[in-house]
Amino acid sequence: MGWLKVTFWGVRGSIPVPGPSTMRYGGNTSCLEIRSEDGDWIIFDAGTGLRVLGESLDLSKKHDITILISHPHWDHINGIPFFTPIYIPGNRVAIYGPGTVEMSLEDILSGQMKYSYFPVRTVELQAEISYHQIEQDSFTIGNFTIESITLNHPVACLGYKVHYGGKTFIYLGDNEPYYNVYKDGDGEMGEFVENLNRRLVEFVKGADALVTDSQYLPSEYESKRGWGHSTTHHVVNMAVRAGVKKLFFFHHEPLRSDDDLDDILLHYRQMIQDRGFPLELHAAMEKQTFDI
Repeated sequence: MGWLKVTFWGVRGSIPVPGPSTMRYGGNTSCLEIRSEDGDWIIFDAGTGLRVLGESLDLSKKHDITILISHPHWDHINGIPFFTPIYIPGNRVAIYGPGTVEMSLEDILSGQMKYSYFPVRTVELQAEISYHQIEQDSFTIGNFTIESITLNHPVACLGYKVHYGGKTFIYLGDNEPYYNVYKDGDGEMGEFVENLNRRLVEFVKGADALVTDSQYLPSEYESKRGWGHSTTHHVVNMAVRAGVKKLFFFHHEPLRSDDDLDDILLHYRQMIQDRGFPLELHAAMEKQTFDI
């Protein structure tokens, strides 16, 4: 049973927010990586944190890189044009993720590098890049066995579960609990919605570590309903129901200061302690590494 290490490179949602009030937790958008004792390596999402990850690598060596994209909204892909390894001959980059009704995964990622938006096109990149469009699926990458699950978001979005050496790590990209959009009290619809939410609880059941979108506070949620994001309260309840061992709030609201995040974390840790829940809670922080 080998070790697993997870490192955060971007933890914010929606838009990068550099500045004095976000320096401790970080202002880059979604990007994290997992590495195993056997040398397996996967990057999850390619927000602006991907640029920082690229700068941390020994670029004198050749790299085989795998990136799993949760969904193609800008805050999860706009680090790719600034990821130095894609410009170096001999590097290989495999990108997995969902397409949309309108475009394939390759078309989406290539589209943000058209001359209208960026001075270098994907056809001019020096690394060998391959695209693997997936839906809800299971597959292997090295010694990792991976399962994906569809999440509730305004565009096709996947969550990922990684199995390795008897350990389980889960990353849920942007996700909102399912609900009856008509609010009509339809019992049959209510049961259908509950089954969809229960399906996600089953997916994360018993996870050693869960990193999940928790952008909003309950008091903020009603004005953001339908935007495709979870609340802190919801993900704590889900983690407790599922027997998750370690939970990380992620995809922090861009208007949230570091001090705000400290207060939120303290509130929920106190609640967890008062109720005797066996859950370890953290807020994701850039360049923070933890072991599974």
